Amino acid sequence: MSYKIIEVYGHRGARAYAPENSILSYETALKFGVNYVDMDIVITKDEEIVVYHDLWINPDFTGMGGKFYFTSNKRFIEQMEASKNSLIAPYLVKNITLKELKQYDIGILNPDSPYHTYFPNQCQLADIKIPTLQETIDYVDYVSNKKVGYQIEIKNDPFHPNWTIPIKEIAYKIYTILKKNNLIKRVEVQAFDWNILYELQRLDHDIKTAYLISYHELGLNNPNSFKNYGVLSGGKMLKNYGYSLPQMIKKLGGSCYEPEDIILTKKDLDEAHELDLKVVTWTWPEHSGKIFDSLLIDKLVSWGVDGITTDDPARLNSILTARGYQTPVSYTRSMGETGRNYL
Repeated sequence: MSYKIIEVYGHRGARAYAPENSILSYETALKFGVNYVDMDIVITKDEEIVVYHDLWINPDFTGMGGKFYFTSNKRFIEQMEASKNSLIAPYLVKNITLKELKQYDIGILNPDSPYHTYFPNQCQLADIKIPTLQETIDYVDYVSNKKVGYQIEIKNDPFHPNWTIPIKEIAYKIYTILKKNNLIKRVEVQAFDWNILYELQRLDHDIKTAYLISYHELGLNNPNSFKNYGVLSGGKMLKNYGYSLPQMIKKLGGSCYEPEDIILTKKDLDEAHELDLKVVTWTWPEHSGKIFDSLLIDKLVSWGVDGITTDDPARLNSILTARGYQTPVSYTRSMGETGRNYL
């Protein structure tokens, strides 16, 4: 019997159940079954690549001994903007060594932050550490016997380029670790700042680049709707590509079109498929208000998207199973004390 397939991407592991971007979260995702593990990366002061979502220490889930330096990430950003960014320097990952970063815990959610309300089922565990990208690759490859792919999102901010090392250096460091681990054929590298993707494509045309876009960035190429239009696309304008995101991404060298789930249209999906682009959607709880929208997922499945990035791969797998789709293999191989050392 042949089965239909929609690939399951475990967002930051399985964030609905375990601390995001932690080895524990990837362990959980692999047990549920995923085709790809999703992760974010930033680079430390001593140029180590770590799996972490933010360019600065996020007080929503990163603290020491259950204490957080700010009430929430949202409030920190507000204060940072009010001070014209003068508050951020000590908290930038770029200004912190790996050893210093490992002193933080990411296993307990800040109870004062709105972030914790989205994840009522996430386990709370003390002493969960931020892993390096190499530690994460070692763990996932060992447990899955190199059968699971990687979705790696490069985090940076082109509006504040001094918050990270230069994008050419970021691209080269990522490329080096992908080559070292023989991951070129098992990885999709994504970014909201498409300039980094251009750099990776120059380094190696075989790298599959995934072009991210969210609802509030739809106007990036329209000067009437967004003041910073064109920055994330490196000045390339949507109007020059027939106002078609799939056509634009294809001509820019992308392999994947990755829109926020609520903005994907059937027209764009069909056009992307005609252009041989892979279409993978993702959810933004802070925008949609929920981590899993069953009705929206059902629509995307019926439309025939190629993949869905989700905080709750267990729930997505149950929906796919009920609709006759093949779901990913579950991996429960233990690394014993070696694996636990990564936590």
